[in-house]
Amino acid sequence: MSNIEIIIPTKDEAKNLPYALASVMEWADRVWVVDSESSDDTRAIAEDAGATVVVQPWLGHAKQKNWAIQNLDIKADWVFILDADEAILPELRDELLAIASRPLETVEESAFNINRYFIFLGKRIRHCGYYPSWNVRFFKLGKALYEEREVHEHMVVDGNTGTLKGHMEHYDRRGLEVYMAKHNRYSTLEAKEILMQLEKKDETIDASLWGTAQQRRRWMKQHIYPKLPAKWLCRFFWMYILRLGFLDGLTGLRFCLFISSYELLISLKMIELKQEGEMHGS
Repeated sequence: MSNIEIIIPTKDEAKNLPYALASVMEWADRVWVVDSESSDDTRAIAEDAGATVVVQPWLGHAKQKNWAIQNLDIKADWVFILDADEAILPELRDELLAIASRPLETVEESAFNINRYFIFLGKRIRHCGYYPSWNVRFFKLGKALYEEREVHEHMVVDGNTGTLKGHMEHYDRRGLEVYMAKHNRYSTLEAKEILMQLEKKDETIDASLWGTAQQRRRWMKQHIYPKLPAKWLCRFFWMYILRLGFLDGLTGLRFCLFISSYELLISLKMIELKQEGEMHGS
């Protein structure tokens, strides 16, 4: 018994899910696949691998995962949230098992930040501001939930947060067409979220330049991002020059251009949303 249970949210992930499952099925006490009504073979793949499948209609990125954390019959002390296009690499697996094997009260951290490699066009991105890429994924049951945010949500932890040396790997095998469609959808959600946060400023995660990786990102979104001219060009300069994206070669250039186009979509959609707001206001 590892004392760890894995939650994998899914929606049409037949191409990715076998790799995620292969990285956890042999050692996790239980693997939960929380499926939001997939139309492909996602559920069959999960069941054949021995995972427990629960169908839950889509609630939103944060709400779907919070529903799983709060409603699944989890028995282990530790939970890991794994996306279907991710895999836990062996070094990280060994760290997780070592932590979960200790008496719960002897582990002072309530949760741990996990680093991950991002795969783009078949190659690891090692710079570009996408590495290191820290996210809280491993936590004591009852000690962490996601903030209520439409996209790029982070976990709010009750207690101390540590970091681990091992890695996940993010590799979406469904291809660029799906990735682009996701970015189109995410850019709409991100534009709405940015405008909303600029208005209300009541973040569940404190924005701090000197805080955690998540707090620094949130500080940039609040204090720097709104003031930038040509945000897509600034994003490219930051990724390719300041964050050494050029060291990732031609793949790095292509990746920086791709993410810059995502930034352009967000900026254009923010303009559109403001115009729609002004029209409705008048």
